[in-house]
This record gives sequence, C-alpha cells and structure tokens, in this order.
Amino acid sequence: MSDSVLDQLTLGYRLLWNRRREIAAVELHADPLPETGGIDARHLLATLAELWPTRAPQLLLRVGHPLLLLDLLAHGRADGPWLVLPPEVQTDAVLRPRAQQAQARGLPLLWPGRLPAPATPTTQRPSVYLTDTAQAALFPGQIVLGSGHRTQTDAALDQHAAWALAGWPVEDVLHSLPAQARQPDRTAISRVVRAIDDDADLDRIETLLCADPVLAYRFLQHVNTTAPQLRGEIDTLQRGLQVWGLQHVQAWLLAQLPQAASEPALLPVRLGMVIRARLLEHLLDAGDEEDLRREVHLCGLFSQLDRLLGEPLATALQRLPLSQRILQALLEHSGPYHPALQLARALELADTRTTRLLTESYGYAPEDVNRALLRTLGALPA
Repeated sequence: MSDSVLDQLTLGYRLLWNRRREIAAVELHADPLPETGGIDARHLLATLAELWPTRAPQLLLRVGHPLLLLDLLAHGRADGPWLVLPPEVQTDAVLRPRAQQAQARGLPLLWPGRLPAPATPTTQRPSVYLTDTAQAALFPGQIVLGSGHRTQTDAALDQHAAWALAGWPVEDVLHSLPAQARQPDRTAISRVVRAIDDDADLDRIETLLCADPVLAYRFLQHVNTTAPQLRGEIDTLQRGLQVWGLQHVQAWLLAQLPQAASEPALLPVRLGMVIRARLLEHLLDAGDEEDLRREVHLCGLFSQLDRLLGEPLATALQRLPLSQRILQALLEHSGPYHPALQLARALELADTRTTRLLTESYGYAPEDVNRALLRTLGALPA
C-alpha cells in the first residue's frame, strides 16, 4: 500500500455559490481506487487538514465507499470537513445510527432531503443538502443542488435564502445573456485600474487581468493591433504590459468602462474558467519556466472563451498570436497540453471514473493529480 493516502483516491470537485455569487464552499468527491484494500479515515483527514489552509473556503467531503464513510463518521472532528451523507442514510440500519451518534458529538453532517428538524438560520452551518428541488419545499439555510435553470437558481438564493447552491447553471446563464453582458467585467477592470494607481507589480496586475477571461483576451488582442511593429508579436499578458506601458494600459482600461458588463450571474462562470487555468498550471508544473507557466495558464483561461464571446473558438483564437501548443490543445485536441486539459475537465465535473481512466491512460500518478487539485482549490478566496 502507498504511504500517501492521495495515491489511493480519485478526487473531483464541485463549487458551492452563495447569494453574492461568490464561493461559499468546495465539495470534494473522493472515491478509493478499485485496487485499494482500504483507506484509513484518520490518514485522509490528517492529509486534508495539512493541505487545506484555514483561509480557504469551507470544505465538504462526499465519499461513495460505505466503509470509508463509516470510518469518517467514527473519526471525523468538529473542525474538519463537513461530511455529505448519501440518500441511503435515511433507511440504512447501520449508517443512520452511526451518523446520528457522530452528529451528537459535534461532527458537521449534511443530510439528504428534508428533515423534521427546524430550518437552520442562514447565518449558521446548514444541515440539509437538498438534491431534489422538485419534490421538496425550500427553506432558509439549505444547500441546494443546482437544477440547470437560472430562474430556479435565482429563486433558491434570492427568495428562499438558501445557504448555497451546488453547481451553477452555466449553459442557461450563457444562453440568456444579452450582447452587452459579453463585454469585460466592470469590477475586474476597476481592480486593475486601482492596482496600477497603487503601483502594484506586473505579476499582480497580470493576475488581476486574468480574473476575467474576456478582459485578458481583449487586452491581448488590442495590444497586438496597437504595438506589434514595436517588438513583434505579443503572446503573453506580461509581455503586453511591458511593451505597451502601464500608462497606456490604464488609459485603455478606463476607455472600456462605459461599455463594461455588470452581470452577477456571470461571476461563477468567469471564476470557473480561472480555476481551470490555475488547475492546468498545477497539472503541468513548469517549475521556474515563467514564460511556459504563462502559456499554460492562457491555454486553460481561453479553453472556454467561445462560451463567453458567443462565437467559435477557432474564430476567436485566430486573432491572437498564440503558441502552437495552445492551438493544438484547444482546436485539435492534441499536443502536450491536451491530457492535462482533459483531466481538468473531468475533475471539475466530479467525474471520478473518467478522471481515474485518464490518469491511468496518460501515465499520471494519482497523488500528483490530487495534490494539483488541492493546491488549486485551497488557494481560492473564502
């Protein structure tokens, strides 16, 4: 057996969103590998405690293996991850009393469906994870599984005061967007402008530019049409900032504000794309090669650009002088970045079976994939 519990698991994740359309929590799905004889729950909890910073969002843990779940119920702590219980807990003669005993000693549990207990106030920890919104009434303080429909999402968060929504109706949100909403985000622009005013370093300004994939794209497109004769093609944001100069950058940003977008429903969409870019960075660790790291980040950041721009990805990318490696991954589904991009997609869908198959197929070590994921998620803002 491996010394690392992360080499015995396949992980996936789902983000939970609060009323402000910000991250409320991260739900981590953990499935033991088929060949694993058994996973020590204490080892798993200790590893997560070590790798999950206190400043990170609240961590939820969902496991499908019944023996591991029972072990977690026995050894979980009040200050550890909240455990998401499966539907069968309501009728299982072993699991239900164990869960009740764990809850009595303070272990944070999320029960499926409705409970006879009173509603949990929104300021406190939720106790119910509602997965079937069509069959149950919503009440304040629940976690609600996203239905895929924006109207139901808005109702759960804004009218029924759900504690959080698990998953975001990305397709429905994008389908309902007016053309104006496809412009760069107003808040993202303002943050870059303030950073330049505050004399932030180029790395910080680049990070803020990357917080909105459309803003990063428009910037790279504009700088290549404005200053290509000066220094040749500009294929990274950092080089664009250096070549164009921060005074010109700030003036361009201020000119974007009148037509900028202010659509809260797009915040989870944009952040999801940013997370994919950061995950790709960790999966394809470039070490000290900063130019390569930036290239990998752009590959992930632009991998869903067509959804925000409302045009084919090939059309959008042909306007930029991107590397052949990026174009191979995004348009030809080949090249050195393609395996990591496929893994990132499977991880964000919490598709542990596909993740396991891709990990084996591409020769990744499960521990490396899991550490890359936890490093990415642990750095998210709480």
